[in-house]
Amino acid sequence: MVITMGVPHGRISILLVEDDHFKRELVEQALLDLRPNAALTIGRSVQQAVRMLQGKSYDVIILDISLPSHESHPGGAQPISQPSGGVEVLLELSYEKRHDRVLIVTQYPDIEFNGRLYPLARFPQAIASSVSVRILDVIYFNAQDKVWRDKLRKAFDETS
Repeated sequence: MVITMGVPHGRISILLVEDDHFKRELVEQALLDLRPNAALTIGRSVQQAVRMLQGKSYDVIILDISLPSHESHPGGAQPISQPSGGVEVLLELSYEKRHDRVLIVTQYPDIEFNGRLYPLARFPQAIASSVSVRILDVIYFNAQDKVWRDKLRKAFDETS
């Protein structure tokens, strides 16, 4: 399912890719608090994210790292949980030579890339050696504190 909230032309467009309902609602609310008139598109899997990138650019992509391969459909194949599914989206952005700005928001303290685990702060440099993507920040999400919201706000303040 895709949710798009239309806004007047010229407003910021955001793609939020997050499969966890609870986390998605918290991040979505934080985004709408920061940019009430944003055009917000929501995807829940690697396949949806890649499809949403076709023919449309975004001012900011908010990306979870752990994503399922695809959506679950009655009678269809079960989605495969991918701890580094968001990395596939980053690879697609690089392959397509896109320059959308990306904010990674993850619940995990490390991200796996090329068979190694990288602490969140080191991940942008690690992936930059292999692919060309515009990672603005990697934010650790913990619903129990508001640090992630502050970092999200700071990243949006810097992109304005």
